[in-house]
Amino acid sequence: MELWRMLCMQLRNPRPPQGRLYVKKGLFVYLLVAGLFGLQAAPVTAAEPSTTSVSAVQEDLQRNQREVRSSTSNCAQAQAEHEAAGLTTPYGCITRLSPKDRSRSAARIAAVPLPTNECTGDEDGSWYALRTMQCQIDPNVKFTYRDDKGKVLGTALFATAQQMDLSTTSLQWSETDQIVLTQTTGQLPPLTISWTATCTPTCNPGTTTMWNNQPVTLGNRLEKTYKITDKPPTTPATRYDYLDMTYTLDIRAANSIPITPPITWDSELRCDANVSITNTSGCVVHWFTPTLFIYRAAYGSSADMIDWAQKNLSDHWGLKGKGQPLHRLQKKSQADSNRQAICGASKFTKDPTITDDSCDEFPFAGTYESGALNGVDHGKDCAQVTAVKKGSGTDLPTVWPTVAVIGTPSGNEKCVRGHIPGPLNSDLGGAYGNFVISARLADYDAFWLRVAS
Repeated sequence: MELWRMLCMQLRNPRPPQGRLYVKKGLFVYLLVAGLFGLQAAPVTAAEPSTTSVSAVQEDLQRNQREVRSSTSNCAQAQAEHEAAGLTTPYGCITRLSPKDRSRSAARIAAVPLPTNECTGDEDGSWYALRTMQCQIDPNVKFTYRDDKGKVLGTALFATAQQMDLSTTSLQWSETDQIVLTQTTGQLPPLTISWTATCTPTCNPGTTTMWNNQPVTLGNRLEKTYKITDKPPTTPATRYDYLDMTYTLDIRAANSIPITPPITWDSELRCDANVSITNTSGCVVHWFTPTLFIYRAAYGSSADMIDWAQKNLSDHWGLKGKGQPLHRLQKKSQADSNRQAICGASKFTKDPTITDDSCDEFPFAGTYESGALNGVDHGKDCAQVTAVKKGSGTDLPTVWPTVAVIGTPSGNEKCVRGHIPGPLNSDLGGAYGNFVISARLADYDAFWLRVAS
């Protein structure tokens, strides 16, 4: 937990690549497809609503996963304190079973069904996320009831479930928490549960009590939905709120001595007001890395240029599995400078044989991977490609669908520059700008890029 807080402290002040750390693992999908219609490339602070083609992205499901950080058991402490105090009464303790010790198969064949949410199918106690949702289901919260000698008298197996739904345009979000007693063994007295959620540092309310000494019986599912709002300070104006949600669960048995603290676990999210995107406020799961899908059917040769670069140049920018993510560059003046370095009027000569020829570059000028930020001060030093005409008509993605390589690039170039019909170039730039808004990317937030049909 302390390491995570140190990472968050570094994240609160976005800065260039060498100072940014992330926790990201696994798969789950973020279905973001942006700007299929004529948006301008330069500004990323305003764009039209994006569109999503679900069928086109189903084959590339991704999942981001993070293990729940928690106090996983208080049983050793309970036994030690019980013995030290010389107590002669029964006592209980709680264990959040590790993946190695999980009894998921036993929980699934039990007569009591597990809680359900968007994590159904991943009942392993880990957080899974999209950009505006995170959830978990854990069927392995175990309460053990012992006599004064430490002998196990009975056990109870609980399943917990949580889902947090955020918005990129609101500082308020909702969460639904559930708990159900799925199995018991031995002889147990009546049980009660207490569950609270604490949100810090700028949340309202700061603490929400779902249940306090609530009686539970086998098969009885408890569920509560509640809302929390972030209230970020007005100064400094560049403030990002990295919020910690801490959950506290206590299970008690009648006639037992409460000698140990509850178990706890946590989750994180990030909110900002007019910082990452001007004139709007919102919250995201910042440890989820979204994917920008670029479609050949919409962007033709501009998309093919990116695909060629991802596959043939050594850095494989944004290509999941081969390269590193791209990172948003928020400062517009720097992005403009990057664009001039690669595509300035004195550095690019238009090809009159290409419809409305324009200088297209990748990585984007509005990313930290731009060639101009990585040692290139003239577009001639990028790999060079040109759009290839394959037909006639007004549908530019069909007429100009692919690119051909100019010269013999080494494969180690820090960028690619292409002669691309202007509308295709502009539309793809608009897709990136729209994606920035849809995903609420902060400065130096990471994202993947996939070219699809």
